[in-house]
Amino acid sequence: MLAPFGSRFPGLAPAVEQELDPELMRRALRQYTRDARIGLVPADRPADVLPRLGWEGACNSRTSVQIAAVLRSWEDRFGARLLEVGFADIRLLVSRPPQTLEAAQPIAAEHFAFCDEAARMGLRGVSEIAPALVNNPFWDFWWD
Repeated sequence: MLAPFGSRFPGLAPAVEQELDPELMRRALRQYTRDARIGLVPADRPADVLPRLGWEGACNSRTSVQIAAVLRSWEDRFGARLLEVGFADIRLLVSRPPQTLEAAQPIAAEHFAFCDEAARMGLRGVSEIAPALVNNPFWDFWWD
């Protein structure tokens, strides 16, 4: 599940500097048609929303403050912003996702360490998660 890294966490992935192609982002957002309610939460940045809400969707493994710390790092390194909050899941909108499988692998290791299940597709290993991250503006997480 940890290949190609072995049992040691490879550390934080380097930042992605290049923005996603604007046309890809536009198409992805246009296809995003899930019904939702808009929530306004006073917070200095999107990552701080979950603790401000008192969200406990990952209570079996993480506190909302721990999740916010990871999301702050992803905001800075990948342009990842909280888009959707569910009972035990979140979705991020990512303006700088990895553009190659090689760049996606260390990010996938972070996803694996962060959450029970990534991409809303039951992906649980680095080699499964990494291909789903390449040029994907949506990062999904679900906790058991």
